Parts: sequence; structure tokens; C-alpha cells
Amino acid sequence: MSSVENRHREITSLLKQYGTVHIHDLAERLHTSLDTIRRDLRQLEQQGDLRRIHGGAILPATGDGSYQERSQEIRPERTTIARYVAQNHIPDDAIVFLDSGTTVLEVARNLKPSFHGSAIVLNPAAAVILADHPNANVIMVGGKILKKEMVVSGAGTVDEIRHYHADICILGTCAIHPELGVSTQNIDEKASKSAMIAQSSDVIAIATVDKLETRMPYKVCDTNAVSRLVTGRKLSESYLSNYRNQGLEVIQI
Repeated sequence: MSSVENRHREITSLLKQYGTVHIHDLAERLHTSLDTIRRDLRQLEQQGDLRRIHGGAILPATGDGSYQERSQEIRPERTTIARYVAQNHIPDDAIVFLDSGTTVLEVARNLKPSFHGSAIVLNPAAAVILADHPNANVIMVGGKILKKEMVVSGAGTVDEIRHYHADICILGTCAIHPELGVSTQNIDEKASKSAMIAQSSDVIAIATVDKLETRMPYKVCDTNAVSRLVTGRKLSESYLSNYRNQGLEVIQI
């Protein structure tokens, strides 16, 4: 096996183990130059084995399956983010919008038993989970169900959202880019997300690392419309500074 193949195998092994790799760490670990590592990452990206980001690489996105398939994936990062947000950023008496997405579903699953506020949900699966919560007041917004995203949407959904004002919006994030903002792949979902942001005092975007520095066709909001970005795994400060320069508080779990 050639040295190139050995490096590629080691890089993909580290990615599977940690979810993210950094070029300086790889160069030191593999006893080679930064230029060689950058070339390796380009080749591996062309093969579909990773996605390059500033200063390193992450696992490629896996969001093309059905909602049921994505929600059943074992994603420790997603669970860790959700548990942290539910336990530390949602006060017991808050009025909170819970957006769509598998990570937001985990937030619903991890709300503290002492939570006695109101959860306004767009995800039917989250409503079912919260129906078993001992103290939560659960409000299910109506509308047409987008089956792939498992979320209600449409003009009626947006109109109903505008009847509420929330303390917090937990925003499920399809894509977030420091310069291009938050975006999504469905125009109806874009409208409901934008409405929730407008009706909330505080917006917390939650995103696994594969959603960072990406974009989708429909822009939801500018990056600075988000108060905090909660993500998993340790990324370099130079990478995260692109978000902090837009006014976001970035929290890594």
C-alpha cells in the first residue's frame, strides 16, 4: 500500500472516530507537510469521503434520507447538543418555539421534568413526545405536513405563528454560513422559520458540524439574526471567528 493510501486510510479513520479533523493536527500526526494534507483532503472530497472546511474537514452530510431514517441515526453529537440546550438554555417557565429537525426533536425529548412553560411545536413527532411530559403546555401549530422534513408549513402555519410571541426559538438548522446566513431547501419551511425568528426574543440555532459553512436555495435570515449558535465537536478558533465576527455567541459542546 502506498504512502498516499496509508494517509487517506488514516484520515478517514480519524474522521469516523471524531467527526472532524484539522490540517495542522494531521500534518503533525502523519509527519508530512500542510500542502500534502490539503492535497489529500481535496482528493478525499472528490471521492465523497469528506467535506473540506476552513482548516480541516468533516464527515459528508447524511441528510438525504427520510425523516424517519435520519431521526433513527445514532448521532452522539446531535444528542449532546440537544441535551445541553434543553438543560441549560430553556428556562422552566419559558414560551419556546421548537422548529423542525432531528436535533430539535432531541431537544423535546430532553426537556427537564421541571419545565412548566409552553412549547409551540411545528413537528408532529415532537408534539407526541411532549404529550407525555408531566408539566409542559404543548401547542401544535397546524398546516400541511412536509413529509421529508416532518414539519407543518404553509400560509396558515405562518399566520398562526404570528399570533404568538416566544421567549426563545430553537431553530433547526439545515445550513448556516457566516456571510450567507441561515438557509433551507424548502420555500415553505423558509417562511415558517422566518416567522418564528420574527416572533421570538432570543434565537438559538442548533447545528451539527456538517451544517456549518453550507448554504441551501432559500435564505431564512442573516447570520446576525441568531443570538447563539450551539454546535458539537471542537473546531479551530480561526474557523469559528467567522461566525463570531457576525455577532454570534458560539457554544461548542
